[in-house]
Amino acid sequence: MQCIIKCRATTPEQKALRLTQIMDVTAARFSTLSYEEVNLKHIAADVGITKAALYRYFRNKETLFLAVYIQEFELLAQTAKKEMGQVQLTDSICNTLIKHPLFCKLSAIMHTALQCNLTLDEAREFKTTLLHFIQQYAAMISAQYALSIDQATALLLQVQQVIIGCWHMSHSVGAVAEVIKEGPLQLFEVNFADILHSHITRLVTSYQG
Repeated sequence: MQCIIKCRATTPEQKALRLTQIMDVTAARFSTLSYEEVNLKHIAADVGITKAALYRYFRNKETLFLAVYIQEFELLAQTAKKEMGQVQLTDSICNTLIKHPLFCKLSAIMHTALQCNLTLDEAREFKTTLLHFIQQYAAMISAQYALSIDQATALLLQVQQVIIGCWHMSHSVGAVAEVIKEGPLQLFEVNFADILHSHITRLVTSYQG
């Protein structure tokens, strides 16, 4: 994480660094806390600014969440490019996702951020950016694994659905997380990487035949 600037950011360079600090702190908090537990006041305190100053960069938690999600997608895309063509498609997708647990978590809870407090322009901009990343990823898959662009795009949309389901199945919280450690209830205690690989294997097979 970048060194925290305690004074007000006034130059373009300082503002860029401050934005990076906000994003880093937010990503760290989302890595360990639920969406509801992430608090702008605490993020501002960690960065060393007031909550009012934080609002100069993001008008609410939802827009900050989406900015972090896009950043995580950019990092995932870099990994995907390195994995592409080195292994079978199933392993390429799974290896990429497992290396980016925060992306998987944010994907699983993204609907929470999109339910409210976004303007039409903000929602449209986010979805347009997301579409751009999916199209890029689909093009790489199409070039390396002999799927059409439409097939690769449909595959990635279904992969996102798999991520959501597998994440929630493997990350129980509260009382449920405790009781599934008991006796026969351990049946419900599943490993994210294992069930992700199982589902994506079947999904990819349905496209590759």
